[in-house]
Amino acid sequence: MAQATQNYNRSLAGSIGAGMKSLMGGSGRRFYILEHKVSSKYHKAGENQRIIVDQIELGRDPRCQVCFDESFSTVSRRHAAIVKDGDNWKLVQLSKPNPTYLNGHRVDKEWYLQNGDEIQLSTNGPRMGFIVPEGDKSLVKSIGLSARLSLFRQQALRPYKQALTALGIILVLCIGVGSYFIVRQSDEIKGLRAENIKMNEDFNNSLARQRDKARQDSIAWADENQRMQKQHEQEIARLRGETSRAIAAAEARVRESGGSASGFAAMLEEQGVPKDVFYMQTTKVAAYINGEEHIIKNGESNYGWSGTGFLLNDGRFVTARHCVEGWLYENPVGDEQVSIFARAAASYPGVTIKANYIAVSSLSGKQFEFSSDDFTINHSLDKKASLGTDDDGDPVYWNFAFPAMDGMPETMWSTDWAYTTKTGGQRGTIAADPELSRNLMPMQKLVVLGFPKGIGVLDGKEKVEPISSELTTSRKGLAANGCILHSSGTDHGNSGGPILAVKDGKLVVIGIVSRGDNRTEQHNWAVPIANIY
Repeated sequence: MAQATQNYNRSLAGSIGAGMKSLMGGSGRRFYILEHKVSSKYHKAGENQRIIVDQIELGRDPRCQVCFDESFSTVSRRHAAIVKDGDNWKLVQLSKPNPTYLNGHRVDKEWYLQNGDEIQLSTNGPRMGFIVPEGDKSLVKSIGLSARLSLFRQQALRPYKQALTALGIILVLCIGVGSYFIVRQSDEIKGLRAENIKMNEDFNNSLARQRDKARQDSIAWADENQRMQKQHEQEIARLRGETSRAIAAAEARVRESGGSASGFAAMLEEQGVPKDVFYMQTTKVAAYINGEEHIIKNGESNYGWSGTGFLLNDGRFVTARHCVEGWLYENPVGDEQVSIFARAAASYPGVTIKANYIAVSSLSGKQFEFSSDDFTINHSLDKKASLGTDDDGDPVYWNFAFPAMDGMPETMWSTDWAYTTKTGGQRGTIAADPELSRNLMPMQKLVVLGFPKGIGVLDGKEKVEPISSELTTSRKGLAANGCILHSSGTDHGNSGGPILAVKDGKLVVIGIVSRGDNRTEQHNWAVPIANIY
């Protein structure tokens, strides 16, 4: 991430001064929210922490306004700070040994925050969302007085607790000396007492009004959350009902025509989707050194890879990138011939790699032949990393197409797609829905087609049809890495296959089978079909 000039020092003006202004409900003063995404001793996952001062620190030091317990060993005592700069806020790196990440990118010094950003303290450390409420809801005066008092104590006073204790002792002494003179002026004391009583009454009345408003705000907030939850559940129920009705209608039509397919299989059969799903296999992989061909794999060797592809109604043949540029997903330091040539292609000019494939549909009889050069691929997020030096002392590199090292963004997975229009003008029957692919609801039913475990190899035996499996989405919309998270149910060989959802009674393509989640076997990632448009 690009660097900005670091300029931060903890100050009374940024904490106590800003806190006092917020406590008084200063005109136009705004606050932001830190949404904790990881549970800790001091914060639960899902907790929204409102920040009303101009500067806070995050770390394991008890004086930090956002404090984490000792179980987070990679979080420094004073790890990072969030500082107000004009009308904006910026994230400042304080720790020397441990990094801070903003949306997966390392912050070297400081960077400005935007609504919806994700902050992470150290690799695998706690993650927080940076949220700025919309409109008047972001004004500090929208927070009740009692809540502001609590936030003032936690955020403005916390870093100066010891200093304020000493200041309190001095204040008590001053009050004692002053009382000597006040006693000598009894008439003035009576007036001050009356004024003090009036001030207390006004303060208590104001506090009561603020508490009533806070209760009303809390009730309104709960009602709004309940309304949104109900709306959310109704939308999920509507989608499930739409899917069930579409399946039932397809089953009835299939039975009328003498078929027996049920469930998603009836819709797939009725729409003819399986005939547009192709088994892909490499027929040759070669390295070219200044134009001279060096065969890595041909029809007689074992090296190669297989996968799945599909033909859309706009003439695009789509698959996963790792089914096309398979050499980028090999062992970077391996002794296999493909790894050696892949390192050479990343390190020396004049060295390239190209693969050839055959794609076959056993149902339609269509067959295509492609090379890796025929495909449109997004290389913009690729990372070229050094692997050391060769025998001559020259640097050796590897081009990573996926986040294989610390510091590489998870968004690299969103480029695991490839397509070509070199199909001789042929078109499929299935349509893609880019908009739906970005806005799926949780627990939405999906179906995937592919050739798992390499079933369908063109070895002279009978060709097989693609196998279908049912999935469900695991969250609303896209994950932070730009991919669709869904339940497991896809195997090696399914890669590049279509994932479909029901819309308006029809199956539409919303995703491309990509990979499993490396943290759990319960979920997999898919690339949204919107990424190829």
